[in-house]
Order: sequence, then C-alpha cells, then structure tokens
Amino acid sequence: MSTTTRSPAHSRWSVLATACLIGTAMAVIAAVNGKVFLAVAMPVIVIGYALAVTFLGRRSDIAAQLGGREEDERRRLINLKATSASGAVMIIATLAGCLVELARGDVGGPFTWLAAAGGVSYMAAAAYYTRRG
Repeated sequence: MSTTTRSPAHSRWSVLATACLIGTAMAVIAAVNGKVFLAVAMPVIVIGYALAVTFLGRRSDIAAQLGGREEDERRRLINLKATSASGAVMIIATLAGCLVELARGDVGGPFTWLAAAGGVSYMAAAAYYTRRG
C-alpha cells in the first residue's frame, strides 16, 4: 500500500521548474562575474538534465527515479540507498578536503566548516530519528 501525497504530474513538473530557477540563477551569477561561457553552459546542463528526466521518465525507470518520482516503496528504498551512498562519498570527500586544509595550515577553511556542518547535522538527524522513528 502506497501513501504518496504528491501526484506524479506535480513531481514531474516540479523538477523542471526547480532546474529552470537554479539554471537562471547560475546564469545570472556567472554573467555578473564576467564568465560568459559558464553563464551559458551551466544552465544548459542543469535544464538539459531536468528536461531529460522529465520527458524520459515515462519510458525509463532510471529517468523517473532521477526525476524524483517515487511512486512506490521500491523507488523510495532505491532513493534511500542512493542518498546514503552519495552521502558517504560526500563525507569522505569533505573529510579529505578538511585534512588537506589542515595540512596547509588553513584552519577554518570551507572544508572544515562543511565537515563540521555534516557532523552536527548527522548527530541531530540520528537523535531525531532515534526518538521519532
């Protein structure tokens, strides 16, 4: 029994709308900084991805999954596992960056702050889900 509250059409178009907003923001920021190539390339990549998962999602299970359409328990479990795996990779990369910063004597750099934010958010989430399930 599925308990989805979002309709498939809502999820389908929300990914494209979000990508358009993010792509536009990227273009504006890059253009303001004088990076013309990036002002064109970044939104093309982001919006192209969203177009692909939006319109291929009806034919491809992978595109539907990447487009955020979790219409059943199987897709939710896949999303949970994929999020966990990518989170582990991000933690390793952030900690590696933090170690490089520390080796260079740059205490308090961006990787240090990201590692701290990741650690604190993990502890908070673990405490929350321990109590709430």
